[in-house]
Amino acid sequence: MLLGVGRRLASGLVTLLLVTWVAFALIHAAPGDPLTSGDADEERWFLTLTAEHQAEIRALYHLDEPLLRQYGWWLRDVVRGDLGLSFHDRRPVREKIGERLQTTLGINLVALVLMAFLALPAGGYAAWRPGGAWDRLSGALGYALYAIPAFWAALLLQIVFSVKLGWLPLYGLISDGGERLGIAGRILDRAAHMVLPVVCLSYGGLAYLSRFVRASLLENAFGEASRAARARGVSVARLLIRHGPRQASLPMLTLAGFVLPALVSGSVIVETIFSIPGLGSLFTDAVLQRDVPVVMGLTLLSSVMTLAGVVAADLGYLLADPRVRRVPG
Repeated sequence: MLLGVGRRLASGLVTLLLVTWVAFALIHAAPGDPLTSGDADEERWFLTLTAEHQAEIRALYHLDEPLLRQYGWWLRDVVRGDLGLSFHDRRPVREKIGERLQTTLGINLVALVLMAFLALPAGGYAAWRPGGAWDRLSGALGYALYAIPAFWAALLLQIVFSVKLGWLPLYGLISDGGERLGIAGRILDRAAHMVLPVVCLSYGGLAYLSRFVRASLLENAFGEASRAARARGVSVARLLIRHGPRQASLPMLTLAGFVLPALVSGSVIVETIFSIPGLGSLFTDAVLQRDVPVVMGLTLLSSVMTLAGVVAADLGYLLADPRVRRVPG
């Protein structure tokens, strides 16, 4: 099994190189000059320099070299732990990502916990009475939720709960004057701002996770081994409650490895709509400004998270199922 994990890691590294190369080539293929692209009314620092200094800046960013050599320079710096300087404000990319990372991870971890907390009982109860009213209702509702685009759901939630009802904040992570509140007030204010973004990030994953839990539990309750147990007098309820979660957790490990990277990717839309200063809004701004170092840094981070999720899922299988350890890699 360890050999298999090593192979997955090696193939993941190759995939990482391909993903970063494609992203690097695509952003450079866009029309215009990366150093002067941006809002038309924005005063760009590059335009205030003399022609000689502009040439020095291009040489500093290796923009005067062929594309493949530019990628080679970027890859060399990444290996050294340097993500470069932003074209937009010349700040270190690692510093800009670090400022936003905590916000994005915090929102996504809350969404992940909410998904797991609701998916297990929803899927478990549907498996308890397959074909029943809750099973049919949760299935139809799950498919409907999964089909709703995140941007449409975000706008709808803003209109209903912020504009019409006024129950929740419209955007941001802190209210005007929120810094002057006490500790409890700041916590409640931040929690209120996180409700709508967390709902937008979690409803789609909750829909398919609950159905996945249901399918896994039903397979455990009505498989060959379970039929033998039921022949010995073990009830379906006992199989579902006592043995079902452990068996269902094994295939869910595969999904768990991809859920958090998928949530972070989905944050691009949600954070932009709700004006949340996280990685998603940073990525949107960087793409619009053709800030190549920032785009590449965020692409690298997302790819590494996906690779880490896959390896973590493989290791989870290794720890959760002793039978896997005896399978040759």
